Amino acid sequence: MADRLIFDCAGQRATIALTDAHAPRTLAAVRSILPVAVTIHCSKIAGAHLYWPTPILERLEHGADIHALPAGSFLYYPDRQYLEITYDALQAETAAVSLLGRFEGDLAWLRDLGEDNRRRSGQRILTARLSAEGEGDAPPAVPDAADATGPLAALRTARRAAWAAEPDELRALLRREGLNIPLGPVVTAEGEFRRTQELLWRLWRNDNGHDDALRAAMAREALELTLARVVGYCHLHEAGAALEAGHAALGRPGADVGEVLGELVLYCGRMAGWLDLHVPWWEANEIARRNVAAEGEPA
Repeated sequence: MADRLIFDCAGQRATIALTDAHAPRTLAAVRSILPVAVTIHCSKIAGAHLYWPTPILERLEHGADIHALPAGSFLYYPDRQYLEITYDALQAETAAVSLLGRFEGDLAWLRDLGEDNRRRSGQRILTARLSAEGEGDAPPAVPDAADATGPLAALRTARRAAWAAEPDELRALLRREGLNIPLGPVVTAEGEFRRTQELLWRLWRNDNGHDDALRAAMAREALELTLARVVGYCHLHEAGAALEAGHAALGRPGADVGEVLGELVLYCGRMAGWLDLHVPWWEANEIARRNVAAEGEPA
């Protein structure tokens, strides 16, 4: 079992030293998906870190305050299913995370990479490859899901497709034209998928001990609102079909509510991630700052 990961990005390669001391379940899940290509996202609140979505659904293990961790920490953020590497002190953001290891490469290079990616958000998609040191390039095995039928099978198929590649429907959304289009629908859909992912994750985690009937009812209610926005506002009909499948699966007698919720969380998280990559966050923030500054100037 590898004690290090290889992080390949932008023509550079660096190692990440792993530790099993804090989050062995999560680390085992990370190892199970390797090697994997990931998309690097613009950090919008915490600031000084690289992060990417991951199809890993784990609860917090021996949680650490993200602000107490040193620069170079490699961590998992369970609420949003992100893997992250910090490269400097973070801005104010309250989060409990699972520590997985330490980045052994040049933090100055990582900082430059993060800052360049932030400024170019929405202009290009930065990718990286994560692999186990000393291991081959064979893709991880896909678990057999032959027992899933009906709407759960449809949802699982949509989830796997979304993690394999950006859906064509989202690319088509970017080519639409109209007033505040495509940015309006892109930002709206991203927010809807993100809200749904986080709400359903809380129901999946179920710290409050709700019974399955209540969890399913709350999830179905949330999905109805998401469908009204994602399909009704943004006209993402293929995504709507996946959400409808989840809604139907939750309503089936004897449904494994936790399993369906897990599929929905991972599907919504990846859809939000794809949309996030097309938002020019840096440019939008610079415009907002200029507008705020202009408010103080004489008319």
